[in-house]
Parts: sequence; C-alpha cells; structure tokens
Amino acid sequence: MAAPQDSFGGFPSYIKDPKSYYDGVDLPDRVICRNVIVFDRLTRRALQQQHLANRMHHRYVLIRVLKTSGVVSVDGQSFQLNEGDALLVAPYQFHHFIDLQSDQLRWLFITFDLEQGESMLADLSYRSLQPDRAAHRLWGEIAQLWVRNSSEHRSELMPMLDRMLTRLQSTMAARVPGGDDVRLDSKNEWIVGIEALIIRSVREGWTFEEVAQRAGFSERHLRNRFEQQMGLSLRDYRSNYQFHTAISLMRDVKRSLSDIAELSGFNSQSVFTRFIRRMAELTPRELCRQVREGRYEPS
Repeated sequence: MAAPQDSFGGFPSYIKDPKSYYDGVDLPDRVICRNVIVFDRLTRRALQQQHLANRMHHRYVLIRVLKTSGVVSVDGQSFQLNEGDALLVAPYQFHHFIDLQSDQLRWLFITFDLEQGESMLADLSYRSLQPDRAAHRLWGEIAQLWVRNSSEHRSELMPMLDRMLTRLQSTMAARVPGGDDVRLDSKNEWIVGIEALIIRSVREGWTFEEVAQRAGFSERHLRNRFEQQMGLSLRDYRSNYQFHTAISLMRDVKRSLSDIAELSGFNSQSVFTRFIRRMAELTPRELCRQVREGRYEPS
C-alpha cells in the first residue's frame, strides 16, 4: 500500500525510522553502463548495410523498433519485433535483420559497454522485450539527452540507461525463445532454416553440400539464393559465426585454446590458427589475451 502524500511536492507524509541504520537496500551487481552511443536507422538499406559493415561487435546493442516491424536473427534464433518492441544483443552475438515490412523504418539503437551487471542483463538475452510505460518514458528521455549534444546532459544519460535496463529486467515477461516470437513472412522462412543448418554444421562438421542436401537444394542453388538474400556468401556467414563463437568462448578464462578451437568447429589447431590469423590478423593466443584484457576491437 502506497504511503499517503501531502503537499510537499509528492513526498510521503511520513517516513518511519529504519529497523537498522546499517542494513539498507543494496544491489551489488547492479547495471552500470559506460561509453554510450545512440543512433537511428531510417531505411532498410541503412539498417542492413550498416550491419554488414560492422558484423563483428564487442559491445551491447539495444534495439527499439519505433516504425516498421521486422525480424532480428541472433545466433540462428529469430525474433519478431513489432513496433514498440525491443531486443538486447550481447557482445559477440551474431545478428542480422530480415523480413522488414517496409523500406522506410525507424529503429533506435543504443550501444554501450558494461562495467558491471552482466548477470542481470543475461536475463534479457534471447527474447523480445515489451517496455512498459516507465521504460518507454526513460527511453525517450535518453534520446532527448543524446540529441542535446552537451557533456552536461549526456552525463545524465548513463545512469538513466542503467535505470531503464534495470526496469526492463524487473518487468520482462517470461517468453520462450523461438516460440511465439517467430512469425516470418513465407519468403524468408527458409533463411531461418538455413541459418540453423549452418550453425549446426559447425558442431557436426557438415560440408555445404551436406547442408544443401538437408535443406532440399543443390549446393549451387543454395549458395546463389543465400547470397542474393543475405548479401554475403555461405562461407562468409559461417566464418563470421565461428569467429563470434571463438571470441565469446575466449572471454571465459577457464577455456583452453584447444577447447575453443573444437567448440568453434575446428578439429585441427593449425587450421584454427590460420582461421584466426585471417579474421583478426593475430594468433589465437594474442587474440585471446586481448579479449580477456578487454582490448580487442574488431577492425
């Protein structure tokens, strides 16, 4: 029951003494954000091309759909975002955008680093989010502070983002990823199936010919159709996914490089080394050290 209020600007009429002056409210792993960037995407071309140019990301990406629904695929799981919905993509999660309902759109992005609170934000992963009124209001205030473009106003932005993320975490509705979230247009349904097969091929060691057979296509037809739809080749898609997977695993200090190589789809350490050199121009050991020290930034 809410405390009665008086005329003191909305303050409660009385706040009683605490039971203890030393045992208060605390949240040791509360969300604390750093290095926040806010921007819009207004067209299909800008959304998809910008994504392809920056497919590897080492920051959190918070997406809010303001105009034109679409689907975001994250590590092979697809999430339908309607107007008003949101999605949080964690560092190194492989994501892209499909099934956009119009060429004209407005998707708002907030990217940020995280000083602490990773366990809280883990609860927001792999699910579409429906911000309530309080979170919606905070989102708008964050955008307004960003466009004011002054250090004074932007310094207020970070604690406001902390508060909004905490609000989203505390009010989210429990939903099963891959269930009601996925309502794809039929012309894009096959993409989701192919993505799942490619990701499975990393674990199973399938060739692209085997992927095509399981999809009911010839390999040539699959390669051509996939590249036409996605704007990148099957090989590049799988390489990007494997690279994301490797870097994500490297963040775990308990993982050995041989374990990381195997879980990323490489049975040979020498092949894994050549792959990492091609993707990052570093050896696996150098890349692992930079990732664990928080120094690796994809070019």
